[in-house]
Amino acid sequence: MWTVWSETQSTFQTAIIQAIWQLPDVLFAPLAGVLADRWNRKAIMLTTNLGAAAVVGAVALIVVVVGHLPPIVAFVAIFKLNGLTTFMQPARASVMPSVVGRDLLTTAQGLFATARETASLVGSAAAGLLIAAAGSVWALVVDAATFLFVALCIALARLPGRAGASKGKAGSGLSVKVVARDLRDGWRAASRHRVVHALLWLGVLLNVASFIGPLWPALVQDRLGGGAGAYGLLLAASAAGAMLGGLVAGPLERRFGAGRILASSWSLAGMCTLGIAASTWLPVTMILEFIETGTITAGMIATGAILIAAVPEAYRGRVFGIVRGMGVALIPISALAGGWIAEFTEVWIMFAAAGGFILTVAILAWANPHVRGARI
Repeated sequence: MWTVWSETQSTFQTAIIQAIWQLPDVLFAPLAGVLADRWNRKAIMLTTNLGAAAVVGAVALIVVVVGHLPPIVAFVAIFKLNGLTTFMQPARASVMPSVVGRDLLTTAQGLFATARETASLVGSAAAGLLIAAAGSVWALVVDAATFLFVALCIALARLPGRAGASKGKAGSGLSVKVVARDLRDGWRAASRHRVVHALLWLGVLLNVASFIGPLWPALVQDRLGGGAGAYGLLLAASAAGAMLGGLVAGPLERRFGAGRILASSWSLAGMCTLGIAASTWLPVTMILEFIETGTITAGMIATGAILIAAVPEAYRGRVFGIVRGMGVALIPISALAGGWIAEFTEVWIMFAAAGGFILTVAILAWANPHVRGARI
């Protein structure tokens, strides 16, 4: 995003990156949920990681042959990698309660988030050093090798079998009619649970505020007077907040309940976003971003655990896929609309609008008794 912004000074063109990033979830998440309920979940996770290794390996080969990375290749690779992740997530989410149990589900999900953010920080630093020392090709080769290593770990793991099967034979052939029927059954399973149904629509609303994501480079330059280094510090603060949020999500959920954690996190996130809009000093913005990301992470982990635990295993993949697909459906539109509007107004006004919107969604969460009292 920083590269596009620095070259174009266009918030709209920067927003295209986020639209491309979310597109696989919009297109494939519901189908991925259907497959997670019908096919072998271990095989899905194994196949997607092998596919990711092949994509990154192909990019490395193109760089060797061409001598550089064409932008179109980067965009296609991002789309394919995120598409593979989209198919892996419902399979992993579906099997998690059987692996760790309901009581430790939030803690396990939090540890996943903390590990992911830690790996992101360490991996980014290691990639920078490796690119500087040996070139980008070797960084891509190492990246492909990590996917192969994960595939090996999954192959060796002893994962529990499926307790129940969805309607129809698991692993049977798919057709448009079968997929439509499975999705309809998944929607009914989600709608039967008032908490799941409410969280689904609240998530759709909340993600409208994601239009501020591509506006960060503009905020750093115009509001904070910083450059790529300042942008990197804010990303680091965000990752650190997510690590902490992942660690505390489990204990907080057991003490206060997932619903209260969620509503509190959205309330605090809205106030932090308003503070970011008003801030003109990088350290203050970093602290606010740290708090916002930490609270949002804790709330979303607790909520995700409820969504997984509340639904019978036979429907778990489909419900996860439907919630994921609907949750991000408005993000590409929101990002592009936000990027276009920001071309004609001050970027801090966009952050202020997002903060107010997040607070409104938080009020809706507090007002819903099913959400407010939700516990695993």
